[in-house]
Amino acid sequence: MNLTDLANLGQIVGAIGVMITLIYLAVQIRGNTRVASAQARHALSEFVLRISIFRAEHADRLAKLESGAELTEGDRHFQYWSHVQFLLHAETYFHHHELGLMPDAHWRPYARYMVKYMKSPGFKEAWDDIGLGFSEDFARWLDALLASPSSPRDESIQTAVRTGARI
Repeated sequence: MNLTDLANLGQIVGAIGVMITLIYLAVQIRGNTRVASAQARHALSEFVLRISIFRAEHADRLAKLESGAELTEGDRHFQYWSHVQFLLHAETYFHHHELGLMPDAHWRPYARYMVKYMKSPGFKEAWDDIGLGFSEDFARWLDALLASPSSPRDESIQTAVRTGARI
């Protein structure tokens, strides 16, 4: 075996080593993606739990907001920050869906709920006040939903809900 044969053998062994390394990295990345998705879902679940606890603790005040009763200044602030809290959660859900971290089966029901929630008293006013503070793509999506006819059966809303797309 001469020097050229040894060099060729070295290249073959090196190529096999590179292939094994690439396969190993692909397996590791796939596992990491699953962990990232699970962590994203867990973070969203924790956020929903905190919102649920907040809503349970303030059920009487939330009922007053939805009743159409006259609101005090404190009630209006409470309403505003309740909407901001919901919007922060909605933006997180939106981006998780856009990044592929949330399956469509989870996104569609949430987006339908979002369409209904946007009809809550004071929501439009809160969005008009703070909407510029959210990401451009989320703001475009929400503005398009607000501009659409109010029936959730409308095709443009259904398309936006199904895809998370901007209408």
